[in-house]
Amino acid sequence: MAGPSEAAEREIVPVLQGYMSEAVQARKGGLNPRDDKWEECLHLYWNRMDHSGKAEWQAAETLPEVPAFVDRFAAALKEALVTGPTGFYTVVDPADTEGDLTSAVKRMTDVWLSICGRNQSGHCLGFPAVFEEQCKLGALMAMCGTVTWKEDVPGGRVAIETTDPRLVWLDHTYRNLYRIRRIELDKHELRKMASQTDRKGKPIWNNDAIQRMLAWVEGEAQNRRQQMVGHGVEVSSTRQPIVMDEYIATVIGNDGKVLAEDALMVVGNDQFLLRGPEKNPFWHGVDWNVFAPLVTVPFSVYGRSYMEDFGSVAQVFNNLTNLILDAVQMSSMKAYAVVPGMLTDPGQLNGGIIANKMFFLEEGNMAKDFISPVELGSMSPEVFQIWSAMKNELREAADINEVGLGQFAPKGRTSATEISQTQESSSAIIRSVAQTIETRFLNVILDLVWKTGLQHARPNDLMMQNAAGKDMYMALLGRKRELIARPITFQARGISTLIQKGKMLKSLLTLMGFLSQKPEFLAAFMQRIDMEKFLKLIFNLSDVDLQKVEISERQRLMNDVAAQMQQGAAGLTAGQPPPGPQAMAETGQMAQMLGVAQ
Repeated sequence: MAGPSEAAEREIVPVLQGYMSEAVQARKGGLNPRDDKWEECLHLYWNRMDHSGKAEWQAAETLPEVPAFVDRFAAALKEALVTGPTGFYTVVDPADTEGDLTSAVKRMTDVWLSICGRNQSGHCLGFPAVFEEQCKLGALMAMCGTVTWKEDVPGGRVAIETTDPRLVWLDHTYRNLYRIRRIELDKHELRKMASQTDRKGKPIWNNDAIQRMLAWVEGEAQNRRQQMVGHGVEVSSTRQPIVMDEYIATVIGNDGKVLAEDALMVVGNDQFLLRGPEKNPFWHGVDWNVFAPLVTVPFSVYGRSYMEDFGSVAQVFNNLTNLILDAVQMSSMKAYAVVPGMLTDPGQLNGGIIANKMFFLEEGNMAKDFISPVELGSMSPEVFQIWSAMKNELREAADINEVGLGQFAPKGRTSATEISQTQESSSAIIRSVAQTIETRFLNVILDLVWKTGLQHARPNDLMMQNAAGKDMYMALLGRKRELIARPITFQARGISTLIQKGKMLKSLLTLMGFLSQKPEFLAAFMQRIDMEKFLKLIFNLSDVDLQKVEISERQRLMNDVAAQMQQGAAGLTAGQPPPGPQAMAETGQMAQMLGVAQ
């Protein structure tokens, strides 16, 4: 008799297969297919272009325009994220009037963010490295990552793992009926899953389904080995990838009955129900996979990528450049018409016509009759005008760069006029992209990091005790569920703040340049402002800590004493009466206190 897992498979798995088929077809088809466009963007970034139709003599160069734009875009956003002494986000709790709770929450979240990533060798990375990777992914396709708890370091950590958007499918109807994420793992990892349990000791996975899947995988592997041996193919690898599809979905049967509502289910190799249906294992109760396109589009769950604005232009520009190189070769290198019979040995033509080569003709033949150049055409000057126009179009299409982010341009590459034009044209676009990243990705990620970390936090975690304070940390652990449900919000404003600062600083510098040319306006301006506040504003917009350069109170007193002593000496020289005994005593005491020699 079939167990509960097999019964659930027969009822639920076909519905999930239908969701997968629907989601795949919706993204491949429709008015704006995503899979083909994402594939095209990846090829352009890796400089993979089809030159198979070109002749051997034709140029097949690939210009690094696309990767340069994408890398600069991600680097500028990362620099904007980490710029500033207070961090790129704030924690807000309307009920925390004293700020001690939000301060502890931020310090704990900062600790989890410091080890949230991993490199290829397994070393932990901080959030800026993860964010730069996400920015490049968003430029190519869309930002996509999962926030989970990992036990791969002592005490555990919150992991932010980058996910390939091509392996994530969303409900294209905007009704959020399902979300699908495809995962690949090796067979030995599937065996480990059979022994995994939660903190209460209950198995996490459906062990019966895992055993049946392992038997099926072994049978398929045995058949494959026999076929390969039968065809004389050597088996060189024992790896057997397992495909698992993770669903967060509401399962509706053929009769309209709800079989599972907003539940987690994992299907192996499209037929075995390895996990679920069960409720969300995370206390926050929301999806732990975050998907955020950089450019949102109405009625499109996948949006558009940053590269789509200039990817096709870059491809046309690259093809045009190759055509110009071909034209240069054709116009500079001529073809020749020859009469081989006029040579003493026609084999002299085998090596072609090169400089300083001598041809021996039969007696009585004239050299002008043997060979004649053939003009293959010339390149029009208008071609370079078109090339320059295409270059400008490419730059305009990819105008979201470090200049648009309010940062200074690299020396020798961008003129002041180009900076002004870029800032004017890309200001609105970059602000929109920055706000999209902050609201749709960073705020969501930070909220998931805090709630996931708090759910799995342990009393003996010394790092967290040091971050929040031992008493505060123990108090937070005692109120886990209450705090996760508490309306604590994370507001990431680092990128948009930097953009706004750059815009304000540019406006102020432009204003000062105008006032310096109008003395009457400058005089009126100086009467209306507080110069101390104005200088503080300039330093703040320039992200320079004024306390590091301003005069200390001790130095100011020393300067005042020195000035008084100089004035007294100057007065005695001019014949003025010396200061009274009280003034001399006060000056002497102050000088002695500050260590100034009388």
